[in-house]
Amino acid sequence: MGLDIYLYKYDNKELSEKLESDYEKFSSATWGKRKYEDIPEIEKDAIRSTISAYAIANGLGDYGEDEKYKHQIEIDSTIDKDHYFKIGYFRSSYNEGGINRVLENLGVPGLYEIFCPNDEYVFSPDWATALKKCEQSIKKLQKKGAYRAFHSSANIFGQNLIQSEKEAIDTVIGELAKNDNPFGEGGYSNNKGAFYLHKPIEVIAIIPGETTILSRQPCTYFVVKSENDWVLTALKIVKETIEYVLSQKDPETYYLHWSG
Repeated sequence: MGLDIYLYKYDNKELSEKLESDYEKFSSATWGKRKYEDIPEIEKDAIRSTISAYAIANGLGDYGEDEKYKHQIEIDSTIDKDHYFKIGYFRSSYNEGGINRVLENLGVPGLYEIFCPNDEYVFSPDWATALKKCEQSIKKLQKKGAYRAFHSSANIFGQNLIQSEKEAIDTVIGELAKNDNPFGEGGYSNNKGAFYLHKPIEVIAIIPGETTILSRQPCTYFVVKSENDWVLTALKIVKETIEYVLSQKDPETYYLHWSG
C-alpha cells in the first residue's frame, strides 16, 4: 500500500458504497463479456452514453463516484499553502525521497505507524491515537540528523561495468555532453549509473554492502547530507489534518482512502 492518501467525509457510507457498487455492476453488465477491441466504435459510444445516463440519474460523477454522500477534503495548509501535502491529502511514494522511506531510514514512525491501515484501503483511523503518534514522530524527526542513503549496483537489465577510474570519468563527461537531463535539477539514472550533474550531492560515507531487491547482489551504499525541512513540514500538515478531523462534531465519519 502507498502512494496517495485522501481524506473523505461520508454522510452515509453504506449508501455511498452501494451506489458505487451498483454503478460498477451496471457498467460491467452493459459492456458485456466481449473484448473491448471487438466492439464497434458506434456501439462503444452508445454504451458510454447509457452508462453516463445511469450515473447522472443516480447522482454519480463521470466515473461512477458518489458525490452526494461522500465528500473529498483537500484544503491548503495554514503552515505552508504551497506544500505538496494538504489538509486531507498526503503523498506517500516508495522512492528514495518519499516520506515513508525517509522516515523509516531515520528510525522515525511514518504514515503506516501513525494511522495503522492494517491492509485496509478505506478506513477510519483512531484519530486521537493517530494525533499522539504523529506528535511523537515530529519530535523524533526534530532530533534527527538530515541524512539520506541510496545504493548503487549493477543494472539487472544489463550493464557494461567500468573497470577503471578513467572509464568512470569518461562516462560522466559523456553524460555532461548530452546536456539533456530529463529531471531538471534533480538526479537521474540509466544503464550506466546514477548521475547528479546539475545539483551535486554531498557524500559523507561510501559503504560496501548487499541489496536484496529482486536478488541478493553486491552494491555500494552512499550516505549523503540532506535537509529535513520538507518532511518535517509534511508531518506537521498530517498533524494539522488530524486536528481538523478531531475539531469536527463527527470525526468518526471521516475516512482515509489509501491508494495501492
